Amino acid sequence: MGYYEPRWSAEEQTMIDVMEIKGYRVSADINKESTTIHIHSPDGMEIRTIKDTEYEAIRVAFDRWNKVKNAKD
Repeated sequence: MGYYEPRWSAEEQTMIDVMEIKGYRVSADINKESTTIHIHSPDGMEIRTIKDTEYEAIRVAFDRWNKVKNAKD
């Protein structure tokens, strides 16, 4: 069970870049058992997504972020 750095595909990195451009901070906690994506909004809210793989985690986190962001707009 060790932590390691994400290896995002171009598509996944684009999702992260979009969230960061909009002012959100994105971090990942990745280990052999699961991947947790933390998205922190400028106003202090956090969206946390835990999935089995990096691929699944970033896509679900982005979808959740998009829904929350659109609800605020």
